[in-house]
Amino acid sequence: MTATAQEDVTTERSAPAGLWFRLNPTLTRVRGYLSQPRWWLEIALIWVIYQTYSFVRNLGGKDSAPAFANGTAIEDLEKRLFIGIEQPVNHWVNANRWIADLSALHYHTLHWWVTIGVAVWLYWTNRPGYRRASLVLALTTLIALAGFYLIPTAPPRMYDGYHDVMAQTATWGWWETSGSPGPESMTNQFAAMPSLHCGWAIWAGLMIVLYARRPWVRVLGAVYPFTTFFVVVGTANHYILDIVAVAAVIAVAMVIVYAPWRQAAGAVLRRPASSDAPAPNAPSAPSIPAGRSEA
Repeated sequence: MTATAQEDVTTERSAPAGLWFRLNPTLTRVRGYLSQPRWWLEIALIWVIYQTYSFVRNLGGKDSAPAFANGTAIEDLEKRLFIGIEQPVNHWVNANRWIADLSALHYHTLHWWVTIGVAVWLYWTNRPGYRRASLVLALTTLIALAGFYLIPTAPPRMYDGYHDVMAQTATWGWWETSGSPGPESMTNQFAAMPSLHCGWAIWAGLMIVLYARRPWVRVLGAVYPFTTFFVVVGTANHYILDIVAVAAVIAVAMVIVYAPWRQAAGAVLRRPASSDAPAPNAPSAPSIPAGRSEA
C-alpha cells in the first residue's frame, strides 16, 4: 500500500462525526440553529433564574436577630479596618437634596435598565460575548443568593444614626420606602451581603469595557460601577464590605468563564485524532474579549 493510500485510509477512519453534518445541509442548518442563543429560550431562562432569585432571596428575611447581629459585626470590622465611611457619606447625601434625589433615581432605575440593556446589546451584536457574559451574570447571581441565605444582613439604613434616603424620596418616587422593586411584604430586607446591586453594576461595566468599540463608551462602562458604589453607600443600603464581597464573587465568576485553561482544554478536545502534532501556524486561543461590539 502506498503512502497516499495509507493516508486516505487513516483520514477515513479518523473522520470526525461532524462529517455527517457537512454532507447533509439540513443537519447543518439544524445544528447551526441549536448552537445559537435564541431570544425566546433566553427569556425563558431569565424567567427561571429570576423566579429562583426571588424565592431564594426571600427565604432569609424571616428572622431579624441574626441579620442585625451580622450588620453590627460588619460595621465593627470596618471600623477596625478604617473603611467605615457609610455614615458620613450618608449624612452628606441626605444634606444635599438634589444629590439624594438623583441617588434614589439611580438606585431604583439603572440597576435594572442598564443590566437589561447591556445583555440585549451583547445578544444582538456579539453572540459569543453574550454567551460568556450571561454565564458570568448567572454565576454571580447564584453565588450572591447563597450569601443572602447564609449571611442575612441588616443594611445601615435600619440602624440609628443613618438617614433612609429611599424612604424619604418615596413620597415622590414610584418605589417602596425601602427602594425594593417589589412589595416590601414580599421582599427580603436583609439581602445585603453581598451587594447584588453592585454586582450587576460591576458586570455591566466590565462587559462594556471588554466589548464596546468606542473609547467614550468604554469610559462610561468603567465609571458606572463606581457611581453605583457611591449610591448604595449614600442611600445607606449597603456597607463597603458588601461591595468588596461581591467584587470577589465577580472575580471568581470571571475566572471560571474566561480562564485561559478553558480555551486550552477546548483546543485539545478539538485537535484531530489522526495527528499528535499541532497544525503548523495554528492560531492561538482568542484573547479576552473575543470581539468588540458596535458601540
